Amino acid sequence: MGTPARAVNRTSDSYDEKGISLQLQDADRKRIDLTWGPFTQVYRENDTGASKKKRLTKSDGTAHWMVIRPAFRRMLSDLLSGEIDGVIFYDTDRLARRPRDLEDLIDIVEHTTRPAVGVTGDLNLVNDADRHMARMLCLMALKASEDTSRRVARSHLAEAAAGELTGRTPYAWNPDGTLRPDRARTARRVYDQFAAGGSITGIARDLNQDEIPSPRGTKWAQPTVKAILTNPRYCGFVSYQGKHRNEVPRQRDGWGRVLLGEDGLPTLGRWEPVVSKKVWADTQLELDRRRLLDEKRGILRNPEGANHRKYVFTGYLRCGICNAAMSTKQVAGRGHVIYYCPGRSRNACGKVSRRAQPVDLYLEALIVEWAKTRSAELPAREETAEQDTLTEILRTRISDIVARKRDLTSSWAEGSENTKGMRPDDYYQALASMNAELDRLEGELATQSSHARHCRARDFASEWRTGGLEQRRAVVGEIFSAIHVMPSGKGRAPFNPDHIKPQYLP
Repeated sequence: MGTPARAVNRTSDSYDEKGISLQLQDADRKRIDLTWGPFTQVYRENDTGASKKKRLTKSDGTAHWMVIRPAFRRMLSDLLSGEIDGVIFYDTDRLARRPRDLEDLIDIVEHTTRPAVGVTGDLNLVNDADRHMARMLCLMALKASEDTSRRVARSHLAEAAAGELTGRTPYAWNPDGTLRPDRARTARRVYDQFAAGGSITGIARDLNQDEIPSPRGTKWAQPTVKAILTNPRYCGFVSYQGKHRNEVPRQRDGWGRVLLGEDGLPTLGRWEPVVSKKVWADTQLELDRRRLLDEKRGILRNPEGANHRKYVFTGYLRCGICNAAMSTKQVAGRGHVIYYCPGRSRNACGKVSRRAQPVDLYLEALIVEWAKTRSAELPAREETAEQDTLTEILRTRISDIVARKRDLTSSWAEGSENTKGMRPDDYYQALASMNAELDRLEGELATQSSHARHCRARDFASEWRTGGLEQRRAVVGEIFSAIHVMPSGKGRAPFNPDHIKPQYLP
């Protein structure tokens, strides 16, 4: 063939270099048998899963899941462009385990009539019969992969129920479950500083000042510290968040991660704990107390512990070139804020920026106009009142359980008369029961609140005019799925509303 062919070679993480070398030798013999030119490059996919999906966000804000295979995609591009005029793959199982990937290759082979030949099965995707056989083999490989995933997940649950460490080894332990003394001291320090009133941000700052590396060897941050404070493993409880968990916990503290046994008690792990169960339980109580105090003060935080956004449209504004979420910053010496594409540090292009004020004013005008033309059917007042009553009942029940939980944990921590005769097992079972009831009620409240919102006519214009930051952001979320900011060309061009491309929700 006039243009050198190339090979695609994907190996799992269990393959050693000898196995990889044998695959390449077989592929080279196939190349010689076909009288093809030499390989100029091998598309290696070592340790790249051919079936593990990742969540990706589209330009319209919706999400889809796909397998990320950069080398495979590069091979498809080269085959389509003519940089190569043939592909040799070791086996269909190594080539693709998702029909979507296989069909992408078949489309290119059909369009270009450039062959894709297998080593082990002698398949050539140029031929109709071989394409049909490859499709069947791909489906069989997909089923085998999913069966393996299910068995592994079930095995992890069984290991967790038996008190074994599963998943990634936690910060303070070795893989065999023994403590790492230096890291255990750091973890105890985190708990001690938090119990003494230290903030999560302050703890991270102190650890960085003392040049103590984080679990990943980088600087400490709020989420890293909070992950230690909420991880039940540090007190000896088993943590499980796998696919076989019966329900998704809604608790914001660490109790939602605790694996409960059939008796409703926390499952105990077979490793040495870093802190006592009482210290860990008190930490969860303090986290809840601080969260409730922040809410009373009007300081809203997300589950990772970071403050909510400061600007109404951040999160919705996207770069018109690379679709990255745009950031904000104050321009030094000029006194104004700009929206900008963050650049390579966040896998973005960094080529688009715009002053925030004219963008905000233009989008506000669009929102006001949208609100004026918005037509909503008014429901019956009786139905609206009924939905509001049901919502209020659920909120009251949740408040009662939260108060009971707070009283119980406070009494236990202080050793008061109310809990003096209570055994530890009874205490943890009572907490687990309350958390399970909170999960159920908060799930009902989320469903009920959504239904109530649909039954109530909303005055979006009034909400926008009188609402605070969070309420205005909620209005934006009802109108736009994304807002693209297009490049304005060279120089400081005046604001052009045509460069702002909002995408309205249906």
